[in-house]
Amino acid sequence: MSETILEMRGITKYIFDSEGIALKNTNVKILDNIDFNLRHGEVHVLMGENGAGKSTLMKILGGIIPPDEGEMVLEGQKTGFKNPMEAKAAGIGFIHQELNLCQNIDVAHNMFLGNEIMKNSVFMDKKEMYQRSAELLARIGCNINPKTIVRNLSTAQQQLVEIAKAMSYHSKILIMDEPTASLSQNEIDILFNLIRDMKGKGISIIYISHRFEELLEIGDRITVLRDGKNSGNMDVADYDYDKLVNMMVGRTLEKMHSCTHIPQEEEVLRVEGLKISEKTKPIHITVKKGEIVGLGGLVGSGRTELAQSIFGARRFPSGKVYYMGERIKKPNPRSSVQKGIAYLSEDRKLDGLVLPMDIRENITLAYLDRFFKNRIISKPREREIAEGEARELNIVCRSIYQLVSTLSGGNQQKVVLAKWLSQMPKLLILDEPTRGIDINAKAEIYKLMDEIAGQGVAILMISSEMPELIGMSDRIYVMRGGTISDEIDKADGITQERILQGALN
Repeated sequence: MSETILEMRGITKYIFDSEGIALKNTNVKILDNIDFNLRHGEVHVLMGENGAGKSTLMKILGGIIPPDEGEMVLEGQKTGFKNPMEAKAAGIGFIHQELNLCQNIDVAHNMFLGNEIMKNSVFMDKKEMYQRSAELLARIGCNINPKTIVRNLSTAQQQLVEIAKAMSYHSKILIMDEPTASLSQNEIDILFNLIRDMKGKGISIIYISHRFEELLEIGDRITVLRDGKNSGNMDVADYDYDKLVNMMVGRTLEKMHSCTHIPQEEEVLRVEGLKISEKTKPIHITVKKGEIVGLGGLVGSGRTELAQSIFGARRFPSGKVYYMGERIKKPNPRSSVQKGIAYLSEDRKLDGLVLPMDIRENITLAYLDRFFKNRIISKPREREIAEGEARELNIVCRSIYQLVSTLSGGNQQKVVLAKWLSQMPKLLILDEPTRGIDINAKAEIYKLMDEIAGQGVAILMISSEMPELIGMSDRIYVMRGGTISDEIDKADGITQERILQGALN
């Protein structure tokens, strides 16, 4: 795996005007003298916060935009691409974060779109296209019927089609931009097995991701970009989280997780004998005012089920939930919101946001009744609240009327937080609050959590990221098999080893 297949040397891209002409006299660079190399049969993870230059660098490699300075060497030969078709012909496949498939046509026609197999140079050879598509899908271990209309496929299946399509160009290099952003854990496992298989066949993969746990599972090397520059490189075998965070944001992990809030004695939440299913053991937990309590454990241990049960989004067979000293006999989302309990779900796009709506509408959606006057929504009042929350949470946007779907992952997460915080909750349940967002956005959300707890809000946080769980929690409950297996207090010293012991043993 030591032989280099690709070298990008001194790649520089200046800002450009409306006609796409580089403004070199400004000396403002999107990419500044970037060096990057890729070896045969490796997964090279490309990391960096939003705006660091990752996508721009890959667009240059994919022939979408040209570099202003620098050169590329592919398999020992200097090269450059005028358009994506030239890059594809050279064996470079690009799977974008937003999948580029036509939803209303079948798999085979998508795979050969723009590159149709012709019969007698006049008609499409559909039989050959279906056969070739089936062969390409089988090559990556996929049994999707080539005649299936794409809109009837799951997101994961559509991604497999994109990979098979890239393979149709005999790709030697595959660029994957945030490929797991919309996938379930089971779908991620399938994708990772496919990546390992492609590695074994000598295909080189450039993998763009914000997720630290992913690079450890499938990565070989890491390159970090920051502000358009190469901030550093690291072999996954020498992985150092603190060093990687510092390369990405220029500050240490301790500063990211620096907390000033002080838990109080008043109890906000008490769960007694709650069973998330008939077969699991009873759960007992408490969360105090101004306290951040972490829920640790492996995927499938019951953490989300417990959070949903407390909020009332899931029925539980037995047990009691007490909030502010009073028992909630039949929890449900409507009454929970009215009482001051907020729940930020794991999947913000599916459960937290209405993507076709703008920022203003999403922020105020959960409590529209506050804006009604004579059965008409007060637009000025709604705008005032939304602008205040956007400003308070530093949501980066053109205006509050910008579609929430156009925001970065970190800013989308802030919109979900703004929706709940504008109601001034007393209990905030966070399920994977920083999943899929860049490291700088994570730091902002950690700071926000600390400030919220400092105002007396009780926080129950589910997290699969050990540094986040350890760094932000005052106490941690570890779950295994649908119940609590351990409770760890910060004063006693929270360690990764003890969390794993509780999660596994």
